[in-house]
Amino acid sequence: MFTGTIKIKVCEACGLRPTDFQTRHMMTFGNKEVEKIDAYVSIDIDENHLDHSTTKPKTFDPVWNEYFVHEVHNAKNLSLTVFHDAAIPPDDFVANCNIPFEDLTHREKEQQDFW
Repeated sequence: MFTGTIKIKVCEACGLRPTDFQTRHMMTFGNKEVEKIDAYVSIDIDENHLDHSTTKPKTFDPVWNEYFVHEVHNAKNLSLTVFHDAAIPPDDFVANCNIPFEDLTHREKEQQDFW
């Protein structure tokens, strides 16, 4: 478990794909052009929402370069989830990753980034 200040930099995502809804919509209506997504990142600690990035419109390769600083208590896991900011809620899931705090706190001192 981790208690303290967490500093997160959300950099970018590469090669995101259309959501399941967009794929079904293209197949149903015969639309040949792939609609790009309006991506944002949701930041969660142990399944509790902490923060989110801004939305980057119409891209499969969003670049955020945004910083987040928060105090956390007894945290076990950091979750980053990319969503498509849908016009009608709920927003569509795109991708995610879960990082145990144990992996973050026991890494090599020389290692600068954690992916």
